Amino acid sequence: METSINQDRQTLRYRLLESSLGLSSLIFLSVIVVLSFYKPTVIALFLIVYSFLWVLKLTLNTYFTLYTYRQLDRWNSFDWQFFFDNPNSRIHTLENFRDKYDGKIDWEGKISQDIKLLDKSTVCFDEVEHITIFSIYNEPAEVLIRSLRCIFESGYDLRKIIVFVSQEERFGDHPNELVRAAVSKEVWINSHNIKESDLDVIYSNDHTNLEYTSELFASVESNEKQLTLIFTQHPKDLPNEIRGKASNEDWGGRQASLYIKSKGIHPEKTILTSLDADSHLGKFFFHHLTYRFCLSPDRLQAAFQPVHNYSNNFFRTSIWPRQIAAQTTLYNMGQQAINGETPIFAIYSLSMSVLQRVDFWERQVIAEDSVLHIKCIDHFKGKFHVYPFYGVFEGDAVEGDDYLEVIKTQYQQLQRWAWGGVEGFPYMIRRFFFDSRGKDIDLRIRLRMTFLQFTNHFFWATSPILFTLGVYLPGTLGSFEFRSTQAAQNLALFSQYFTILSMLFLGIFSYITIVYIGGSAEKNQPTKTYHWLLLGLSCLLSPLFFVFMGIPAIDAQIRGITGKYLNYIVTPKK
Repeated sequence: METSINQDRQTLRYRLLESSLGLSSLIFLSVIVVLSFYKPTVIALFLIVYSFLWVLKLTLNTYFTLYTYRQLDRWNSFDWQFFFDNPNSRIHTLENFRDKYDGKIDWEGKISQDIKLLDKSTVCFDEVEHITIFSIYNEPAEVLIRSLRCIFESGYDLRKIIVFVSQEERFGDHPNELVRAAVSKEVWINSHNIKESDLDVIYSNDHTNLEYTSELFASVESNEKQLTLIFTQHPKDLPNEIRGKASNEDWGGRQASLYIKSKGIHPEKTILTSLDADSHLGKFFFHHLTYRFCLSPDRLQAAFQPVHNYSNNFFRTSIWPRQIAAQTTLYNMGQQAINGETPIFAIYSLSMSVLQRVDFWERQVIAEDSVLHIKCIDHFKGKFHVYPFYGVFEGDAVEGDDYLEVIKTQYQQLQRWAWGGVEGFPYMIRRFFFDSRGKDIDLRIRLRMTFLQFTNHFFWATSPILFTLGVYLPGTLGSFEFRSTQAAQNLALFSQYFTILSMLFLGIFSYITIVYIGGSAEKNQPTKTYHWLLLGLSCLLSPLFFVFMGIPAIDAQIRGITGKYLNYIVTPKK
């Protein structure tokens, strides 16, 4: 019988796994400090090699980020409306699109492959249905309405979109009703407040074969002039779950599953997209997603990851959140281009069939996205892929009423993201190596995914500290004689070279930040000259902010050691 995560946390083995990231980071940093006293030459050589490898990694990340940026620019020029409105001309349209950028790196082959897949696709573009889920708690109605309007204006057939808004009952009946009333006033929204209340039906672990009908769900009718929306309320204090997005989203997903059963909609032709209250989907988002879904032969064993751009309030927020938003956007753009390393993160899409088969989300975690990814890899025995597509999601950077609140809120958000490693690594080890079904996954896949999960969070916690303080430790803590050695001189020389190269990378990333992220933000926010001057200044200061990125990660990992589990804190929206 499979145990829950809370049950696992009562065992020594699982607690050691939860502590492993934090212990590894602390031991690594402690060894660097101790050896700087006694073996400064060894540490100097280590730092030179480490920095060289980091330069190679940064070079690759820069290339992948630029690759995604160029791909995004090309796909934004594609005439999606014509492509969808003219089925008989789709192949010819793609051929012209391929020829438009003839000779570009990795372009002709990919579009030619899409043309072949289009010719063989077993799913008609017109058959795909979209469900979006907003998991909300205390976000203002205005924030949600702005996101809903983006869906309404996305250009996609509104008869093929249904929106679920999963509210938290613990927020209170009256506040929830005020949100529903404000949303329902919008004439372009067709709003309903419906839910299935039978917990045995909702939490059935076999939605795939569940026989279910509901007259209330079946009575909901979509139309081409309004966005159809269903409010549902996630009950408070349910057993076997913790407060947070995961349990709320799981509730909304299960309600959506019951909805499509009542409507007779096929789950294999239904795409569910997970959203936050501030999620602004770009024009033609659903066209991008439908295209990639239909042209993926293993679409029923896959997730689909859009381009993230945290630009909604980019010029309105303060300098630190602006830089975190830029670095997060650039990091995810780089991940988009690395085959096999694109993660499920924040905003993502997948077939309802996939969710039904894996029994939806884990309800006892904070990091619902990364844990769902692990769950899918395990269920499909390693044959699960995350496909990037070039639809754009635009989200909010952290805001606050004063700068101290901004710092605190930004810290909590980074801490929550870092907590994904503390939760995800032991969950992955248990699924891949301790549970019997995990052994059906190819060992190479298990080792590779475990390595990536561990090292990504290990380097997040240690690298900012190492690059900030590490290069000074041998000279500061080592003996006076060491400072005149060749190793000390080489370390100082290589530090200079690394700084020069970093300036080159900084220039590239600053260009994308200003042109792409700043350009996207300018469409929604009035800007003045000083906004751009401050943005340029913040780009120059970004290495200083990198210094502090490791602190919330170390904090989260120490919580894993002590068993002081993180609570889900909703990032305030303005």
